[in-house]
Amino acid sequence: METASEKFEQLRPAVPRSEGTTESEQYLAKLAERSFLDLWSYANPYRNQKINGAGDGKELCDLIIVCDPHVIIFSEKTIAWPNGVTELAWSRWYKRAIEKSANQIRGAERWIRDLPSEIYLDPDCTIPFPIEFPSAERMIVHRVVVARGAGAACREHFGGGNGSLMLAPGVKGREHYKGDSIRPFVVGDVDPEGPYVHVLDDATLDIIMGELDTVSDFTRYLTSKEIFVRSGKLFGAEGEEDLLAYYAIRTNKDGQHDFMPPVGISWEDIGSFLVPSGAYDDFINNPQYERRRKANEASYVWDDLIKAFTKHLLGGTSIVLEGYDFDLKKSEHAVRYMALEDRVSRRGFGRGILDALEQGRGKSRFFRAMLPPATDGANKTGYFFLTVRYEKFMEKNGGYEIYRHFRTQNLRLYGEAMLMKNPHLDQVVGIAVEPVDSRESSEDIGLIFQKEWTKEECQTNAEECKHFGIVQNLSRAEYHMKEFEYPSPRPKASNPKRSLAGNRKERRRAKAVARKRGKFRI
Repeated sequence: METASEKFEQLRPAVPRSEGTTESEQYLAKLAERSFLDLWSYANPYRNQKINGAGDGKELCDLIIVCDPHVIIFSEKTIAWPNGVTELAWSRWYKRAIEKSANQIRGAERWIRDLPSEIYLDPDCTIPFPIEFPSAERMIVHRVVVARGAGAACREHFGGGNGSLMLAPGVKGREHYKGDSIRPFVVGDVDPEGPYVHVLDDATLDIIMGELDTVSDFTRYLTSKEIFVRSGKLFGAEGEEDLLAYYAIRTNKDGQHDFMPPVGISWEDIGSFLVPSGAYDDFINNPQYERRRKANEASYVWDDLIKAFTKHLLGGTSIVLEGYDFDLKKSEHAVRYMALEDRVSRRGFGRGILDALEQGRGKSRFFRAMLPPATDGANKTGYFFLTVRYEKFMEKNGGYEIYRHFRTQNLRLYGEAMLMKNPHLDQVVGIAVEPVDSRESSEDIGLIFQKEWTKEECQTNAEECKHFGIVQNLSRAEYHMKEFEYPSPRPKASNPKRSLAGNRKERRRAKAVARKRGKFRI
C-alpha cells in the first residue's frame, strides 16, 4: 500500500495564487476564499497588454471569482476620508473610492468578454488563468465595488450606527457628487446607463459575504437586488445589511429568497418601500437565526470535501491513474457542481455523507445516492457517495493502484446505473473514499453525463455491475433530503399538570408571545 507521502508527492507544478498586494486586498481575498473556496477565487489577475512582447501585463481587477456560469468582479479601494466640509469631502471620496472602482470593473468586464484567453495570474503573463471562463451565452457577470475608509465619518455624520452607507435608488450616477442636493453617505444607482454595480463598505462587506457564503447564495442575492432596485419598488434602506435581512426571510413561489412585498399587501398598493432601520439586528436576534446557524454546521462537511479535492488540484498533487490525462480545467467541472450547491442543500448532503460514513463502517462497500426530486425541474444534478474498503488480497495484485482502479471503475458503473434509472438528471457526480476505519485515506471524484443509452449499453452496465457485486436496486440506497432553512424548535415534552395552568385569556396571551418570538416580522 502506498504511504501518504507517496500518494501526495509533487506530480506537476502548483497553481500560483496571489494573496493580494495591499492589506485590504489580502483581507478581501481571504473572505472570498472562505466563502467561494480557493479553486474559483483569484486575487490580482492580469490582462496581457504588452507592447511587442515588452513590459508587464496590466492588473485586470482586485479579485475575480469564476464559477461557471458566474463571474464576480471585485474592485476594492480603501480611501482615507478627506478633510473639509462634509458634502465636498463626500464628493471627493466617492469619486476615488466608488466611481473609479466602477470604471475599473467596466474595463475588466469588457476584457473578460472579448479576450478571456489573454488573462493571466502573473504580471509577466506566462501563467494562463487556470479556470475556463463561461461562454458568452452562459456568462452571468456580477460587479461589486468594495469602498472602505468612510465608516468612522459615516457614524459621526448620523450620530451612531455601524457606519454602513445608506441605499437610495433615486440617487443616480453623478448626482452622488455633483449638484445642489448632494446626500453624503448615500449610494443609489452608480451607473444607471450600464449594468448594475453593487457597493459594499466597511460595515457590510463582512456581513454580506458571511451570511451568503456560497457562490449560489451570493449571486442569487445580487441578481435579486439588481432587479428590485431598478424596478422602482425600493425607496431606500438604512444599509445593505437591512436590505439583506428583508430578503433573507422572504421567498417567492419557487421557494427561492426574493424581494417580495410586505405580508398582506402588494407592490401595487404601496408603490415603493422603505426597509425599516434595525431590520438586520432583529434578524440576527431572532431565535430562528440561531437555529439556522446550528443547522448549517452539518453543511460544512460538504465544504471540507470540496477543499480536499481543490487542495490537490491547485497543489499539483492530484493522483492520475494510468490511462488518464490530467487537465485542471476538466477536473474542475466535477467539483464545480458541488461548489454551486447553496448552503441549505449542503446541509442535506453533509448529513447524508456523515450517515454514509457511519453506515459504511466495517463494510467492504457502501453506496448512498443523493438525488433531487424528479419534480424539481431546475435541479438536474445527482450525487452519490461511495465507500470502498482496501482489501488484503489487493496487496498481492498491484497494491493501492489496483484499489484506486477498482474504486474508479465502481464510480463509473454506479454513475451510469443512476443515470439510466433517472432520465430526468443531466449529470451525476460520484465521490468515493475509504471507510472511516481504514488505515489510508484518499478521495476520488467522477462526473458522468446523461445520454441516450442503447439497449446494449444498459445490458453491459448490468453485466459489469453483477460482475463487481454492485447492487442493482439503487432505490434502496437513496437518501431523501428535506431541509428547512429555519428549523422549528424541538417540541418540549408535554406536562399535563402544567398544560392546565392559567385561564383561557392567559393561555392565549402566552401562545401569541410564542408565535411572535418564533417568527421574523418586517
